[in-house]
Amino acid sequence: MPATVYRRKLSREDADTGTVLITKRHWRMFPPPLQEFAMEVCDQRFMTTVVPEDCACSGEPHQHYHLEVGHFRHLLDFVPGARVVVERTERGYRMSMEGQRA
Repeated sequence: MPATVYRRKLSREDADTGTVLITKRHWRMFPPPLQEFAMEVCDQRFMTTVVPEDCACSGEPHQHYHLEVGHFRHLLDFVPGARVVVERTERGYRMSMEGQRA
């Protein structure tokens, strides 16, 4: 069964691009790439998507998946080193920062 909570320490790239890298282990927790879904942030609802990025960083062509959060990151402490928490609930998805109320 896929995980229901994803935690990630934001990298500088995450903070600069307004995305959150989704590790391969957690891909199944999210809808397929480019499929819109609802994300609750600070009691507000936003539509977002997972964006695939073609890459050859390991020598073999593959993809990285990024959660698009640029349009609501202003509601969060979205800086390098901060910890983001995404929860899958019966109503959809909810994002908060560790230590910050969802």
